[in-house]
Amino acid sequence: MPVCEGCGTRTDEAHIQSRTERIELAGRYRPTQIKVLFLDSSPPVRVEDYFYKSAADRSVRSLASRMYFDELVKATGAPAHSSAQEEAALTDFRRKGFFLSYGVECPFEAEGELHAALRRLAPTALKRVQYSLQPNYIVPIGSATKELIRLFGLIGWGDRLILDKTGPFVDPYLGDLKKQATFGTAFGARISKLLAALP
Repeated sequence: MPVCEGCGTRTDEAHIQSRTERIELAGRYRPTQIKVLFLDSSPPVRVEDYFYKSAADRSVRSLASRMYFDELVKATGAPAHSSAQEEAALTDFRRKGFFLSYGVECPFEAEGELHAALRRLAPTALKRVQYSLQPNYIVPIGSATKELIRLFGLIGWGDRLILDKTGPFVDPYLGDLKKQATFGTAFGARISKLLAALP
């Protein structure tokens, strides 16, 4: 069985093909100069939920995926309704110099496996950000990226981090509109406000 370069596991051809598809989809929307890199831990399991897989019919996405997409669009300062046309929203995301990437390039269903993979692949992820992506700023998303925040500090990139207090932006209620509204966990507008205050 081949070893996947994205997650380091022995896997099948379908896994390799899925990773290749995600890389190609993201590549279409990668800006020449990345101003703001959104760095999440890993992509979603379902390809239909992948941020860069634009959907003409949003019902193919899970509710959590639609909410995630909308929050990233709101982080650019665009109004929430602009995400109704995903292709246009992704084009605008790129035009503004925004890009979404992952610490681990493949999905993990089990939280423990994801944390182990992220710890194992953290040096590779940091090198990819430093030497390939080269963003002006980094916005960590999801609780699993805490370890990466510490490492960015160690390499002298702490001043490039846009944080929610001292940690990553986390919304535990993605997929539950009522709870998200009740507890105010949406992060798009908060990120937008922080980015607008940058020089």
